[in-house]
Amino acid sequence: MKRIVLFLILSILLLGCVEDFNLKLKDAEPRLVVEGLITNKPGPYYVRLTKSIPGGVSSNTNLSYSTDNAEPVVDATVIITDDLNNADTLKAYKSADSKEIYYNQGFYETTKLKGIPGHTYHLWVIDEGNEYTASAYMSIVPEIDSIGYVKKISEKDGQEFYVPLISFKEPQGIDNYYLIQLKEDFYSRIYSSRQEWKFSILSDTYLNPYVSNLNISTGANPRSFQYWSYKEGDSIYVALNSLTKEAYNYYKVLLDQFENDGGAYKPTPSSPPTNISNGGLGLFRASAVSEKRTKIPSTNVNIWFMN
Repeated sequence: MKRIVLFLILSILLLGCVEDFNLKLKDAEPRLVVEGLITNKPGPYYVRLTKSIPGGVSSNTNLSYSTDNAEPVVDATVIITDDLNNADTLKAYKSADSKEIYYNQGFYETTKLKGIPGHTYHLWVIDEGNEYTASAYMSIVPEIDSIGYVKKISEKDGQEFYVPLISFKEPQGIDNYYLIQLKEDFYSRIYSSRQEWKFSILSDTYLNPYVSNLNISTGANPRSFQYWSYKEGDSIYVALNSLTKEAYNYYKVLLDQFENDGGAYKPTPSSPPTNISNGGLGLFRASAVSEKRTKIPSTNVNIWFMN
């Protein structure tokens, strides 16, 4: 499991147009959905190909459908190149254990590619004679200096819980965008719903040069504040992912969908911008990752928390 790099849903967005959803989606032709992530962690890296479902996009990156609803594309040609003239033809990934939830779900894995911050990666997919391309730049991410946690009390039931805090030096002179994730492995992308995927996105607009004890639920996220909670004895994993502005906007549009039902006094839901060419959906992303872990002591030891 550790060998499988987190996707997430999750890249430079070259085709940044936002298009309105067709209300006659049941009559729409299925479209290729691409989910891919290159990081600076050891590979292999994964690209997932599925077909969109009439009446709802099946891509994991929409955060609202499980992989069981997605029709996998299992016989495509998938190639990733970088700006250092390296090329990698991905092989179809199929678990040896058919009971595992990622068995034959349209995943393709790299064989030799290495993700390096400051470089651009290009995706090329051929499926049923159609060609799809995308490019993604891997921005540099600051190292997480430390992880803390703060004790909170639920207004609903009075229960105590803890929320993670992170500290890092924020690069100055450029606009920076981040995705914070709280799940490390494959399941945080295979379970795509907002009930399962713990993440938050934020820009550096209001961040200080040194970010001290940032509450990880400060940014935009698909869940209410209390769902970011931990209890005594829990282990905490936090990863800070770099995002381009285009990738940040992609996730922002997705999150807006949770607050927008397209009612009489609300805008019509729109599809997120994509960097997949030729009418494809989804996102090909490259992110540098900084990660740390800590554990909240159990009740039989002194509890540490920040004010």
